[in-house]
Parts: sequence; C-alpha cells; structure tokens
Amino acid sequence: MIFSQLSKWFSTVLITTLLVGIVISFSLLIYDIDQKNITENNSRFTITSSYYIDETNTITLNSVLNDVNFTDSDLNAIPYALAKQSYWIKLSLHYPIGEISRSTSENQQILMKNNHNEPVILMAEHSRLETFTIYELNALTPPTVIYNKQLVLEDLNQQISPYARLQLNQFGHSEYLIQLKNSGPPNIPLLLFTAQDFEQRQMLSQLVYGAFIGILIIMAIYNLVLFFAGKDKVYLLYIGYLISAFVVLSSLTGYGYFLFSNQVMQLFNQYLIFADFLLIAFLLLFTLYYLRYDRLKHWAYKCSLIVAGILILCAFYSLVLDELAQTKLFFSLQPVFYIVALFLIFNRLKHDFSWARFYFLSWLPLLIGAVIQPMVLLNKLEYSFLTANAFLFGIMIEVTFMAFALADRIRRNEQEKLTMIAYHQSNHLPRQTNLDHKISQILEADNQDFTVIVIKPEQFQRIELYIDEQTRIEFFQHLNQKLSSLFRFNDAVLSITDQYEKLCYLENSSLAMVIDNTRNEQDIKLTVNSIQLAANEAFYIKDLKLPLSAYIGLADFPEHGSSSASLISNASIAANDAESKQYKWSYFSPQNNQHNHSSIQLAIDLQQAITAQGFELFHQPQIDLKTNKVCSSECLIRWQHPVLGNISPDVFITIAEDFGLMPSLTLWIIETALRQQAALTENTGLNHMVSINISGKDLIQANFIDDVSTIIKRCDIRAEKMIFELTESISFAQSNIAITTIEQLIALGITISIDDFGTGYSSISQINKLPFQELKIDREFVENVCSDEKRKVIAEAAVKMAKGLGLEVVAEGINSSLDEATLRSFGCDIGQGYYYAKPMSYDHYLTWLNNLSNGQIPASLEGEYIPASK
Repeated sequence: MIFSQLSKWFSTVLITTLLVGIVISFSLLIYDIDQKNITENNSRFTITSSYYIDETNTITLNSVLNDVNFTDSDLNAIPYALAKQSYWIKLSLHYPIGEISRSTSENQQILMKNNHNEPVILMAEHSRLETFTIYELNALTPPTVIYNKQLVLEDLNQQISPYARLQLNQFGHSEYLIQLKNSGPPNIPLLLFTAQDFEQRQMLSQLVYGAFIGILIIMAIYNLVLFFAGKDKVYLLYIGYLISAFVVLSSLTGYGYFLFSNQVMQLFNQYLIFADFLLIAFLLLFTLYYLRYDRLKHWAYKCSLIVAGILILCAFYSLVLDELAQTKLFFSLQPVFYIVALFLIFNRLKHDFSWARFYFLSWLPLLIGAVIQPMVLLNKLEYSFLTANAFLFGIMIEVTFMAFALADRIRRNEQEKLTMIAYHQSNHLPRQTNLDHKISQILEADNQDFTVIVIKPEQFQRIELYIDEQTRIEFFQHLNQKLSSLFRFNDAVLSITDQYEKLCYLENSSLAMVIDNTRNEQDIKLTVNSIQLAANEAFYIKDLKLPLSAYIGLADFPEHGSSSASLISNASIAANDAESKQYKWSYFSPQNNQHNHSSIQLAIDLQQAITAQGFELFHQPQIDLKTNKVCSSECLIRWQHPVLGNISPDVFITIAEDFGLMPSLTLWIIETALRQQAALTENTGLNHMVSINISGKDLIQANFIDDVSTIIKRCDIRAEKMIFELTESISFAQSNIAITTIEQLIALGITISIDDFGTGYSSISQINKLPFQELKIDREFVENVCSDEKRKVIAEAAVKMAKGLGLEVVAEGINSSLDEATLRSFGCDIGQGYYYAKPMSYDHYLTWLNNLSNGQIPASLEGEYIPASK
C-alpha cells in the first residue's frame, strides 16, 4: 500500500516539477523580452511622459487639454493609488528621421530607418481596467481616438492585457493622451513592444498560465483521490486552498478569460477579496491539520480555529463593503494570518523538524511571493513580469514542495500505522506480534532449539490497584530498559524488532523474550537469576523501592508447544505457577495446562447450566429462638454436574466470578428462591422468609436494582419476605455505588444482613458505616459455644453489641441444645445449624415443614452434628 501510494506521488512530483521548470524557463524568457524592449526603446525613442490624476472622475477631455497641469514622470513611475480615481497620461515618442551619423552602428541605422514604418504596441498589464482609451494628439487636428478597450472586448487577449497598435508618423514625434481607470489593484504597468516581441510574449504568458493550471489540476485531483482513499480532511482543505488560489490568480492575471465566460469572470472579479479571505483561511486550517495540532492537544489548536473562523466571518462581511474597503480590510488582517501560520510552523519545527521540514520549505516561496506581488500591485515595488507574478510563482514552487511534503506525510502515516501494530500506544513497548513474527521465522529455519521466557513482576496485580496508569506505564518502561541493557550484547537473546529490541509487552502485565539455545553459553538458571536481579533493581514505584523481583516462566520448543501462541501461553502459565515456587521460576508443566483447560470447560458447562436451569436450591431452616418456630430459610445453591457429579460451591462459585458469570447466576438464585418462597407460603401457610447470599460485586452491577425489582414484580412477592446476606462487606464499605445500592434495596423493603460476622471481610469496624438491619454470627464462634469460654465471651459480646445497635442477631452453626440455650440466654434472636436440620432440597424441605406442628419444632429436638460448609 505505502509503496503504491509513494510511486503515484513520485509520478505526481515528477510531472509537477517538470511543469514548474517549464514555467520558470518561459518566465525568464518573458523577463528577457521585457528587458530587451526596454533597451531597444531607449535606443529607438526619446520617451517623455507626464500625468494628471482626476480624483473626482469628472474632468473632460477638453479640460484635460486646456485647463490642467501635467506632472512629468517616467511612464512606469506614476503614483497610482488605492482609490477611485482616473489617470490622464501624456506619452511622447521622439525618434530621428533625418540624416544618420556615420558613427551610428549598422544595426542602429537599420532600426532608425524603419522607425516610422514599424508600429509600436502599447500594452497595459492589467486585466481589470474599466477605462483604457488612447487619443492621438496632433497640433493641426482635434484629438483622435485610436483605441478604446470597450470596443474590442470580443478579443480575449484584450480582456487579459489590453493593448493598442501605435502607428508612428513621419515627423519624428508622436504624442498620445491615455485615459485610465481601474477596478482592481492600483498599479497599471504600461509597456512598449515591437509587434514580434509582443506576440512572442503573449504566447509565452499563455503557456506559463496553462502550466500553472495544469499543476493545480494535477494536485487537486490527486488530493481528491487521497481523500477518498484515507478520509483525511487535510486533503480537502488543501483542495480548497488550490481552488481559492486558482480563482484569485485567474482574476488578477485575467487568464481566466481563456477558461470561463465573461459572466463567470465578472463574478471572480467581484468576489476577489472574498476568495482571498478563503485562500488564507484554507491555508491556515491546512497548516493546522497537516502539522497535527489536533492530535497534539496544543493550545494553539483552538486559537488557530478561532482565527480561521474570524477570517471566514470577515470574508462574508466583506461582501457588504465596497471594493476599496474590502481591499483595506484584507490587507489589514493578512499580517495576522502570517503571524499565526508562521508560529504554527516554527513551533512544530522546534519539537519535530522531520514533520515540518518540507512544509517549512514550501512556505518560503509562498511567503516571498505573497509579499512581493501585493507590493507591486499596490505600486510599492518596481514592476517586472517576475515581480508582478511572484505569488503565482510562489504557489507553483510551494505546490512542488507540498508534493514532497504530502508524500512524506503518507510515508509517515503508514509508518505510524505499522508502529501502532507493532507497539503499544500507551507504553510504547513492542507488542506480542513482534515476538510471534520472530518465532515464526525461527520455525521456518533449520535451527529450532529455543526457549520462550515470560517475566511477570512479583505481586504486581495487587500493586497496580494502588497506582495510576502513568505510574504503571513508567514501571514497565523502566523494567524493559533495565532488561534490555542486560541483554544488549547477548546474542542468544534474539532481537524481535527492526530496532533490535529484545522484549515485548504482553497484555497480562508481563514481558516476554526468546532465547536461542544454540547460542546460549550459560546455564538457564544464571539467565533466570540475572533477570530476577535486574527486576529487583528496577522495582521502583515512583520513589518507593520494593523488595520484590519477578516470577519467571519458561516454555521449550517443541516439548511445551509447537507454535508461538502455545509457547507464550504456556510460559505465562509457568510464570503463574512460579508464584508457589521457592525460587520464583518454573518450566511449563502439562498438569498446569490440563487444570487450565478443565477450568475453561467447567466455565462452559456452568454457562450452559445457567441457561438450562441445571442448578438446585437447598434450604436450611432458621428458627426464632423465642417461639421455636421456623421463620425463614437460607437458600444454598448446589450443582449436580452430569459427568463430574456433585461440584462444591467453593469450586464453581470461584469459576463463575473469574469468568464473569456471577451476575447471571445471582439473578437465577434470587428468582428461583422467590418462586419457591411463594410455593412454601401457599403449601404451608407459614409466614416464611428466604435468605439469599449476595456479594459486594453484585452490588456494583449497573442494572442490579432494576433486575431485582423486575424479578420481584414477576414473582408477585413482597420484598419484605426477602433477606440479602452480604459477604465481603469491607470490599464495598468504601464504595459509594455499593452503599447507594444497599439503600435502594432497603427502600424496596428487603432486609440486609451482615453474613459471617467476625471473620473474613465482615468486621466490627464496618457496622457503623453500612445500613444493615441484621447481623449473622459465623459458625466459628457458635459451635461448642456452651463449653468454650473464649467463644462464649466473643459470642456474648457480639450479641450484646448488635442488640445495642438495634440489629437482629442470627447465630449460624448451632449443633446442640446447650449451644442453643447459651445463645438464647445472650439474647440471640434466630438460630441456624445442624441441631435443627441440615440443608435440604426444596421438596424435602417442604415435607419437613409439613411434618411440624404449625411450623414449631419440638422443644427437645436433637440433631446429628455433621460438620459441613454451605
């Protein structure tokens, strides 16, 4: 792709450069013709001229001849000004017709003999003259009109640069009165030519403008192609600039008459200043986006957009002004544009010369031309063909440099795309794709004895919870730099990029590299030890030096994998396994892989079980210790796997959390529990509640409240019949989202309980922070509470503390009547445990309830103590 685009750009650059070369050559020929005619005119004629400025545009021909005083001046030194006024110019040509001196050269003699026979062409280098009339003055006859522009408008050449043929008389003195009035730039160069030189100059001028149009068309078309290929607005902005430049120069030079009708050219002339404003606005926006200020987030980006907006507003404002006011407004704002544009260029040069070099070079001729040509048009600088068309030449040379600049932009864009593929955009470290490519190259070669090493910073998954992203990036950059320095001159560690980098960053916050074992002269243990030592030296979190190193995982080809993906994956598994090793490094073991695959398969089965209702809820009754009646039951999920049989909740709950299946599983438990609660109430007539386990992770799910509300409505159950037992309270005590969710659950009418109080995440320090209504004492402090003094003290204190806070207390793990009596004496409200019943399936639980008398258990109930977890 990049080579195709660059080859097309090479063709464009070549054609553009050739056309610019042609333009420069022809322009120099025109300049030479002009200079030659000046020399010949000086030798052929004695030219005198004078002028009178009619500031009111009311002076008549008779008044000019009889009543006004003319001021002597060179023909092209008349002080034309930016104002609505007319100019009357007397032009006198004196030429010898008598005897020729013997000292006169032969060429001069021939020229002088033909003076009165050969006409002279007087041309006004101005395409926007309202009035261009020439009178021949003769002392014996009244002034005769020998030329009037308004009478020759059918001739396109007269529209571009009006001219008149002056036939010299035989008296050696011809005098003319010229009336001029323009509607454009004030300067009106008047030039004298021989007929032959004039025709040659016209032809060359047309070729120059034709080449200019060709350059603009080529660049506009190719930029349009590039826009459709890449959808980059910078190309459209450049096309807008080219079109504006074309309109401006078509009007200024008049050569647009060769392409457009008089009506179109009148529009171009009428909106010339409007096009000037658009030109500099497009150029400013192009500069802004070409130099990528939009990506740099630089303050100059917004400021430049504001300036561009002001220029566009001024363009529309100029439409309501007269031509003189338009011109003054434009030239007063033009310096602001140059200041802003040059700042953007030099600021970019300062930070990244390679990005702005060609664009900077393109601005030099453009800036020179944009300064010289207006000064010539405003009569502030001497006229020549080169200076009068300096802006045209500047644009052509600028376009040529821009061809190089845009080609360089394409190359850099493609290089950036390759960099995005090969490097992480956040930390700028090589991606895994580099290592994959290197391993693929090794596999294609004859030598295939190598080892993939994965380097996992010790405890980093926990550490990154306390650091921001920038600190994380800096850590890995520093670690990569340290390890790169370690292996810089080690040929056994293979380079994986064109920049001879040897490590890549893996998405699991690890680094990886490959060692060619045929080149490795040291034992692998030494290599591992050197990596761990370097990691230890690099283990800084900001200014904090931590006494940590790295876990190292190794995978050999072909024993531990036959492809890049399998080798890197297995080395990563080995790095994880190294966490339990004494020396923190490990080779890949197939058993680890089997465990990994079995977990994935179990997750697949788990997802299918959620969809197919493959789980079952067990109920363990909770007893009101005041009345000995069943008041509720805790719902406990069970999974009978079709192949593996009964799977412990400790296993599949962990897998559900790891694979993101827990939200779906929790909602299934809630809905199933509520449906069973409705059936229990209907079949037993008891005022029965259900208690459901909810984790802190459930509380921060985006739609948890909405989902719970929907289930309650669907099951047609009062929320007051529900109890949510929350575990991991410390994990959400500091979360505003979780606390808000708890408050919303309470507002629905759901009772909130602290589960397993006294162990794990549930602690006394959280009670005053969270809006709970119930506290559940863990079985660890309840079992044998009657005989264990320490447990008795702890349990009693917990019950009294909860009661003092107005909480209802549930004791979990009652296994005897003595335990029950002890807890009842402390003031405990509800008991649960094997003393009453073990967890039962819904059908068994329903039967168990129906065997009770009005839901009341016998006072002397004794159960078998079978230690079991939920």
